[in-house]
Amino acid sequence: MIKAAVLGSPIGHSLSPVLHKRAYELLGVDGSYEKVEVKSGELENFLESVRLDGWTGFSLTMPLKEEIVELDILIEPIAKLSRSANTILFSDGEPTRALSTDKLAFDRLLNIGKDSKVAILGGGGTARSAAASLSGRVDHFDAFVRSPQKSRSLVEAAPAAEIRIHNFADFTVNTWSKYDLVVSTVPAGASDELALALHGRNEDFSAVRFVEVLYNPWPTELLASMRLLGAQCSDGLDLLVEQALYQISLFTGIEFDYDWMRSELLAVGLEQLDM
Repeated sequence: MIKAAVLGSPIGHSLSPVLHKRAYELLGVDGSYEKVEVKSGELENFLESVRLDGWTGFSLTMPLKEEIVELDILIEPIAKLSRSANTILFSDGEPTRALSTDKLAFDRLLNIGKDSKVAILGGGGTARSAAASLSGRVDHFDAFVRSPQKSRSLVEAAPAAEIRIHNFADFTVNTWSKYDLVVSTVPAGASDELALALHGRNEDFSAVRFVEVLYNPWPTELLASMRLLGAQCSDGLDLLVEQALYQISLFTGIEFDYDWMRSELLAVGLEQLDM
């Protein structure tokens, strides 16, 4: 039997239980998947308290993705490089391995060529997972960060690409035309001014691919504006489902068709968002 949960704070909005439970139903697996409030600084004690309780694994959301890499647990190389992990696996009642399915999700979502012009907005754990995915797939890309102190970690996450660091405030309406792909990893509200600046404009953004990692709120002001301007958009639900596919495979031990499961999980996720 699968016994899993998503950990983080705040956690009430998480759609992960809906997605995982639906996947278990489709796969004919007996399992549970809950959400548990675990605040910053509490992860180590929490993991100690649940040893030998029969857990299969945990999904991690903020603020725990960075905290896990500081603990005494095997961190897979990509997660260590990006200093961000979103999955913990258990063996014989003990947490034994942490990895990033976020990076794998970005590998599939970010359709790029070697010469693609790419920008990342933000510099946190999810931005580093995106940067790790871009590393080696493009020679260079730009990052617009709100916290300059995060720049070094972002650069370290992409050793096979040159990252040009800019201030987040320097990304304006006129900046969009420079890029084929823009990935926004900033939190809710941080991009509202950028969205407001797009209101009423009539540019054709059909050549721009926009990927945003949020699904609460959904759609964000920026995502709604980009859709109105014709951009090719992927949102936080797309990323949530994409990173969940590999988690589900890891937790259940079952290989399945990702295209089929993706379609099923996107449908149930959209039902929840439209409620």
